[in-house]
Amino acid sequence: MNYDAKPLPPLDPAMDASKNHYWTYHSLPALLACKRPLTTSQDEDLFIAVHQVCEIAFHQMIIDLDRVLDALDGALAGEGIVGDTGEARYFLARVNQLWRTVNTTMPILAGMRAFAEFRTSIGPTSGFQSYQFRQIEIMAGIRRAYWTGGTADPQGKLHVAETEFDRVFGPEVEAWFERYAQRSLLARYEALVARARAQSPADPVGALKAHAQAGPLLEALLEFDRMKRAFHRSHLNLAVVQLRRVGVEVGTGGTSFRTYLAKYEQELAPLFPGLVGAEGAAEAA
Repeated sequence: MNYDAKPLPPLDPAMDASKNHYWTYHSLPALLACKRPLTTSQDEDLFIAVHQVCEIAFHQMIIDLDRVLDALDGALAGEGIVGDTGEARYFLARVNQLWRTVNTTMPILAGMRAFAEFRTSIGPTSGFQSYQFRQIEIMAGIRRAYWTGGTADPQGKLHVAETEFDRVFGPEVEAWFERYAQRSLLARYEALVARARAQSPADPVGALKAHAQAGPLLEALLEFDRMKRAFHRSHLNLAVVQLRRVGVEVGTGGTSFRTYLAKYEQELAPLFPGLVGAEGAAEAA
């Protein structure tokens, strides 16, 4: 993929580039001021830092996933199975690298010894409430039923972590479902399979894997699915370790965390039907 990169003008024409320095360009004072522990625990600052690293990564993943989907729209606009997927693969590779960052960062929290010192102070704060992660899942093609009622107790009552999330972010979530209903990664994969089936009814996925442009794209999609599943597993393992230390079986978001966090692997993985072969099936076991 050839790309002719040339200098671009700044968004602000009045900007003086000579005044840019590392700390100002990256807004370090403001960024570092975002970490505000609620207790004196020597583990709480780490807890916040790790989640903020993940959220910054999620933010860039959302930006790049939109670029992936836009590029796939262009690749699917012509005749044949698919056109040039180089642009989509470029940004999807970045997303997968960011998945690796998240998957390397989150397990750091398993080594915390003092979660009990600040757990009650953070209230119903829960990974269930990460609206950026929710958007990534919707962009990937995860269905609404995965989250709905995720914090329900045995009597069916929802935890405040879920009801408050729905109150604050419900309209945005609805907008995401509408925006990505027909242009998620899963929807684009299904469109590719449908095109390939017209030419190779017996083995459309095999035909895609052999296609010069579709094959490398499928490899990137498969890596996305692997990285995403690894994150779910990492989150589950972290919850098991830390909540065992606290001596409870219910997460801060009110979930029976083992059941809810394992639900993705049991009901939704793999994300792209037919793409995971024998090796992937063994990995998921």
